[in-house]
Amino acid sequence: MEAALGTDIADLRLHVRIDEGDGPVIVVLHGINADADYMRPLIDQLGSGHRIVAPDVLGFGKSPQPLDIDYTLDQHAQVLEATLQDIGVTEPYLLVGYSLGGAIAARYAATYPQRLRRLFLLSAPFYLPPEYYSKRGFGLEYAQAMAFTWLWKVIGRQKERDSALYQLASGPLREATEEFVHTEDLSHHWDVMALNLENAISKSTFIDDLPKLTMPTVFALGVKDAIVRPDQTLALKRLKPELEIRRIKGLTADHMIVAGAPERVAAEILRDEVTDLAVAVRAGNGTPVVLLPDVEESAASWQPVVTALSSDHDVVALDLLGFGKSPRPLSCYYTVADHVAAVLGTAHELFGDRPFTVAGRGFGGTIALACAATDSHAVSRAVAFSPMLPDLAAANDPHAARQRASHDALMAAASDERIQSFASERLERQVLPTVRSVNALLSTSTADLLSRITTSAQLVFAGASHDTQAAAAAAAGSPVRVDILRSSDDPGSDVAIVSAAVRGEPLPTTESRALFPRPARLDPLSRQLGGINARLLLRGGLLLVLGALLLIFRLPLNLVTIVLAGWLAVEAGRTLFDTYQLHRHRHPWVLGFVVGLAEVAFAVALLWGAMFALDLVRLTIIVGGLARAAAILFVAWKAPRTPGRRWTLVVDGLFSLAIAVAMWAYPRFGTDLLQLAVSVYLLGLGVSAFGLAVANQVTARRRVRQYLAALPTKELAAIN
Repeated sequence: MEAALGTDIADLRLHVRIDEGDGPVIVVLHGINADADYMRPLIDQLGSGHRIVAPDVLGFGKSPQPLDIDYTLDQHAQVLEATLQDIGVTEPYLLVGYSLGGAIAARYAATYPQRLRRLFLLSAPFYLPPEYYSKRGFGLEYAQAMAFTWLWKVIGRQKERDSALYQLASGPLREATEEFVHTEDLSHHWDVMALNLENAISKSTFIDDLPKLTMPTVFALGVKDAIVRPDQTLALKRLKPELEIRRIKGLTADHMIVAGAPERVAAEILRDEVTDLAVAVRAGNGTPVVLLPDVEESAASWQPVVTALSSDHDVVALDLLGFGKSPRPLSCYYTVADHVAAVLGTAHELFGDRPFTVAGRGFGGTIALACAATDSHAVSRAVAFSPMLPDLAAANDPHAARQRASHDALMAAASDERIQSFASERLERQVLPTVRSVNALLSTSTADLLSRITTSAQLVFAGASHDTQAAAAAAAGSPVRVDILRSSDDPGSDVAIVSAAVRGEPLPTTESRALFPRPARLDPLSRQLGGINARLLLRGGLLLVLGALLLIFRLPLNLVTIVLAGWLAVEAGRTLFDTYQLHRHRHPWVLGFVVGLAEVAFAVALLWGAMFALDLVRLTIIVGGLARAAAILFVAWKAPRTPGRRWTLVVDGLFSLAIAVAMWAYPRFGTDLLQLAVSVYLLGLGVSAFGLAVANQVTARRRVRQYLAALPTKELAAIN
């Protein structure tokens, strides 16, 4: 379908192959050499409850395929926007882009940010300048980027050069090739493919697009993807620190993951669409009451209060968004508005249009006040026990200083690539909801929040500093009431106080000092920082021990063989389990089964001491070492700009070459060199982990002192 010369991009529209369902819109973009039907397994897994729109990408399927345009990402984005406007997609929607579709989606999101509520990039290829890759592993990461950009150019030029590959594809294999790439004109399709490879994929604009994205964004890929390597994705977080990386596991989690594991991809897409909070406890009948815990706290801790109120109230205790058993979408920014929307939406599902009382302690107390400020029709009364009000905290309050210092240290830890290399997604799942929630709270004006409350509200403090009391009283106005209790205990943990406040009764009198005061409990931020430091110390200790053992003792060959055989056995078990899952879901499974059996056979051969198995291991190490050395030395020679010093790449490459040569000529000496390299690597990681833990602790303490001394903002920023 060839257009006349002078095609006007503004006149082009995509063929919308799939447009089905009702509800919030999800637009799905396929990859190169396909059409929207390729995404059908994923669309079927997304299920009902959404309007799914899947067009054929410009140049493919039944969409226009002119040869007088360049197929740049800007042209793809412009035609996509015009098409969506024509079919009535006007509300903010979720855009899912796979492979080439991911590159298009990133450019579209940067160009039309107001159109999207979320962006989900799946296995989108990206090739960045060398300075954006990490120093650790830079040689291999950048070598792969160079190799793929070269490969795409070679593939695109096969028709122009009338190569043997193109003659085979357009001759004996023409019918099979046209079926594979979804076309009836291979010659024309090849030209369109070449333009997309050169101007869209090879020139992907991630370096320009990611910093411009304002919507929550996920970059997902399979752990076995050979085109987009998981170890390269940290480079993307330098461009957009709040970008969430998700690694999808499984035997079929390769670049063809849409066909191989559509249910897993759909689960990743949909888990951020669910915002209904988990109900930890519910009891009673009568006037509805919603109880909210502090961050890092389970709503199940409200059980005694729920029991006390259940005689005349329908009481529910909800886990906050990102905590407990509630959804934990890492693509969410966890603003106060996000938390409020989740609470109000869940309450509407539970109570319908009945007004309810909302009460919370700590951070949950602040969210309770925000709910009252947002919807006075839904919230009849709000009670906040010791709410987090950072802008009212006294400058000389040690508790507030510790919270701010821990917050700063956690923010630094969440964005530190060295810590991410130790913890990866687990660190993000544990830290980011807390850090982002508190970070959003720090930018919230208490005076503005309280001034927007038009329904009954009550703030209950205990042991608050004089400055905090005065500031809270000044910020609060009718109908907001402030109660200061003489007790130093948290009023939100006292069943009698909470029950009275929720019912609107006078608060019970409390003693000015407890006979046996409970030890002060660390705030959630300090607890999380301590947990990270503890894991770093544990990980560092284990690495140092292993590295020292490898450095001191020469490993016997039979021990190495047993360890390798054990590792292969574990991998074989995983492969066979994944194969069984494929068989259950009626996916192709024979190849995986064969691979699993081969791994088992190889492990058995190693344990029996079969020479061919040992020789194959040695050959694998030799080939791997040569390939690694060649890649690193090539990058050191060709890369115009490299992170760190170029000589470190040269030394690394030469050392890999030495190991490979020694393994070939002098196997025992080569094994010793390899053991030395592994031990030094482990020792370096261990020292790094220890250093990070100590640095976190020292920095947090220093910042506490700085906040207590009320240093100017300029000085704090300079230190950070």
